[in-house]
Amino acid sequence: MNSISTAPQRLSQISVDILYTGGTFGMVDHGAGLRPRQGLGGEIAEALARFERDSGIAVRFDYTELEQVIDSSDAGSDTARGIAERVRSGIAERRPNGVIVVHGTDTMAYVGARMAFELRDIDVPVVLTGAQIPLGLPGSDARRNLMLALNSIAVQSVSGTAIAFGESLHPAVRASKRACDDYDGFTTVRECTPPPAPPRLPDIQARQDSAPVGLFTVFPGMHPSLLDAALRHYRGGLVLECYGSGTLPLHGSATVEAIRAATSRGTPVVVITHCDSGTVDLDRYQPGRAMRAAGAIGGGDMTREAALAKLGYLVDLGISGSELRRWITTNLLGELSNHAAIQPIPHTSN
Repeated sequence: MNSISTAPQRLSQISVDILYTGGTFGMVDHGAGLRPRQGLGGEIAEALARFERDSGIAVRFDYTELEQVIDSSDAGSDTARGIAERVRSGIAERRPNGVIVVHGTDTMAYVGARMAFELRDIDVPVVLTGAQIPLGLPGSDARRNLMLALNSIAVQSVSGTAIAFGESLHPAVRASKRACDDYDGFTTVRECTPPPAPPRLPDIQARQDSAPVGLFTVFPGMHPSLLDAALRHYRGGLVLECYGSGTLPLHGSATVEAIRAATSRGTPVVVITHCDSGTVDLDRYQPGRAMRAAGAIGGGDMTREAALAKLGYLVDLGISGSELRRWITTNLLGELSNHAAIQPIPHTSN
């Protein structure tokens, strides 16, 4: 898949906000395994000075850290929203040419996708980056990834929120982590096709006490009680990652009845595919039709990260019912294909 391309023209000087949130980039091992540490300002400043020498681009920067940096596996449902608020407030105060968020790789795609929706009205590029090997250790990719993020801002090649990793820039709403033992740890799963004109969401007062949203993946032998439990816990909504174009074990009617009960309670169910190519088509197979009749929403070709981020974002905005269905299936940032028509699979006869 294509990642974000690099533009040829560079700025001669840039101002950058850098927010360090934790992750492998700055970890150390004191004998109990790698863990994040505070106080990377000096090392970041050294890396920026090297970038200035190598590129000839002057960099003015403002460096901040979260009050408590984390292993990104500890990211919670409010982590991305909190980071986005810090980014927004920094942009309003300093008006930088771009923002770099140093983040752990495990949840970078999830956090990046949610930040993309939270910052969809921001005209400053926001770039997440991190590392597979900590800064200062042999073979570390930390400085190289930071250089990539800086360069993307210098050439103004990023629109919206992106992930800079390895040798590529990935649109956050289409990115997934693909490897834990490779410098190119991320991939652009599907082409990013933003709409020609960003749709305007309804002016609704955002909710501060929204019910939680979650992600559930179907598997052979899945018991319907597991899905029912997930639907009862994630009352705000559930992304249901299904097989192929949208199928799952029916267990008679138990699975579909769990979905029907949830949608009747006002819990949206968004069906996506676990495949890296293709899109959900709830009309193709009987299980999909049964889910659609029970109130499930087809999530098109969204990645799991983007689907979870988008559902949580819309729910936190207070959007529900038919309006939520409408916006889940509307391409806001390129998280959905602009042309969602299902291409039939050709059949041959003997």
